[in-house]
Amino acid sequence: MKRALPVFLVGWLFVLGGCSQKESGPSVSGTGADLPPVQVIARTDKTRATVSQSIRYTLRVTYAPDITVTLPEPGAKIANLRITDFGENGPAETEDRLYYEKWFRLQPDIAGTYIIPSMTVAYAEKNGTKKTLKTPQIFLEVTSALTHADGKKSTDIIDIKPLEKMTRDLTPFILAGCAAAALVAVAAGIFLYVRRRQRNRAKNRRPAHEIALEEIEKLDKDGLIEQGVFREHYFRLSDIFRTYIENRFNIPAVELTTPELVPEIRKLEKMDASVQSRAEAFLNYSDLVKFAKYTPGPEEISANRDKVVSIISETREAPEEEQ
Repeated sequence: MKRALPVFLVGWLFVLGGCSQKESGPSVSGTGADLPPVQVIARTDKTRATVSQSIRYTLRVTYAPDITVTLPEPGAKIANLRITDFGENGPAETEDRLYYEKWFRLQPDIAGTYIIPSMTVAYAEKNGTKKTLKTPQIFLEVTSALTHADGKKSTDIIDIKPLEKMTRDLTPFILAGCAAAALVAVAAGIFLYVRRRQRNRAKNRRPAHEIALEEIEKLDKDGLIEQGVFREHYFRLSDIFRTYIENRFNIPAVELTTPELVPEIRKLEKMDASVQSRAEAFLNYSDLVKFAKYTPGPEEISANRDKVVSIISETREAPEEEQ
């Protein structure tokens, strides 16, 4: 019996030492050779808090460089606690080892007891062996903001004051209403002035088809086709056609590419489907000459020129629309 007592004490001290090491997590002192290949710790900055306080939860793993570690997603397992912020650090090197951590800022809304469940960390050793480590559960106690840390209720709450009658000076409101009415009147006057000016411009501006046909005549007189400058000719002819579409139908045709412009043309109710198809064919053909350096023949050049003129003639503004 006298010899059994020291053995019992040694065994008890060994158990206590193992529990102490488990609680302290990976912050065990020693060289890299003395440490286990992977160390995992899950902790919170506090285990007791009030409803108005936030709790920081951190999951950290420290491991040897030749080991591949996969951290879980703790956010999906944390229940009944709002995650107001989160982030991660690493992987980074420290003292010949690597560390990687994820952190979450938790906000309790109701007083009570909460449990952050155990997290499983998977890792693969250098030889390909796959293993896992689990963290212990963390218990949190959340009390009301009206309760002290010792559990006693606060007694420094001030009662609600009785209602008091307040007299309001309506002068600022009256002045503000007058100023608002004056601003509305000025804005309405400016709107009517601009509207009338736009109508006058619409009456005095030249129809879009007249401008386009004059530009086509100028293009014919410049004789770019006779000089063999086909790309320049089609650049100008395409620009004339796009400018006409823009002025006639209020579409930014000059700024749009052909794939962007074609759907807008198809939406026009004032243009027949056959005219829309011819407009699309001309735009695609002109892009072929402008960008693919295709050399058109004399018949194609004449046909495309006549196609543009016919589209303009069929979609020109009528006198009723101008009125």
